[in-house]
Amino acid sequence: MTDIISELSNRRVQCLLFDLGNTLWQRNSYDQIAPLEFAADQCAIHLLHQTYPTLAILKENGEEAGILLRRTLLTQFALTIEKDPFVEPEGGPMVQQAFAALGAPNLDQSFCQTIFDTMQISIAQSRTLFDDALTTLGELQQRRFQFGVVTNRYWGGKPFQEDMRSMGLLEYFDLDTVMTSADLHIRKPNPAIFQRALQACNTTAETSIMVGDSLVADVAGAQQLGILAVWKPYNYAQIASYLVENEGITIAEYNRAQLLALREEGIIAPSIDYLRRDGVTYLEHFSKKHIRPQLIINHLSELLEWV
Repeated sequence: MTDIISELSNRRVQCLLFDLGNTLWQRNSYDQIAPLEFAADQCAIHLLHQTYPTLAILKENGEEAGILLRRTLLTQFALTIEKDPFVEPEGGPMVQQAFAALGAPNLDQSFCQTIFDTMQISIAQSRTLFDDALTTLGELQQRRFQFGVVTNRYWGGKPFQEDMRSMGLLEYFDLDTVMTSADLHIRKPNPAIFQRALQACNTTAETSIMVGDSLVADVAGAQQLGILAVWKPYNYAQIASYLVENEGITIAEYNRAQLLALREEGIIAPSIDYLRRDGVTYLEHFSKKHIRPQLIINHLSELLEWV
């Protein structure tokens, strides 16, 4: 079987690093996820009643209090990450900030960590693997590639690891090679988290590729270290239309041209400025050539055509 990446780019791929969300799995519908969040939030509110029964948030009815707490927590995460996109905040302090925003400052940090852990919902119940995820991993495994994971997540730890196990992913990934921002407190596109993955896989940037759905976090993040980047965009059809209408090429032609350019020029790392610019769409980054992946795919199984 022809290794097209090696043939066109003169790079021999030995290791594949994967994002998870919208790469190996997709988020279930709101109707499926809402009951899981509701149950977790009610457990958190129950703990609040037991420990801090006079909190103002508890004046709301149970359902509204739970919704308000989760919404405020996610807002605090977003605001903190906006200030430093390369660092994943710790859950306990984020819960503290959420309570402070709700008029309850200085709550015990260990209690806040317990609340954060309680609000975690099962990935195995709230996400569904893409139909070709396991079969593609299985075929790539037979071809003797190394695997790693580089993923941004607010929640991690043992519950997340058990979710990976129940979804069948630990048949392909060793936990030592799963880099989770929640556990490392390093967030893509910080190159340090990719470096940790390379070290865990005992491989190099020149022999690895990163596969993910985020043009900034996955593609630009990996390219900073010279890792070949494969983009699996949610708006694949829009990207394909843009290339035909504005650059006169298909995605297949784009992919071959990028790999040939890699042979001639090497990977041009994107400017760090582009990684911190809010309000810019992936299409804008792509169309202005701020960030250009080496490959664009629609389905994970398309990797089998290239390596």
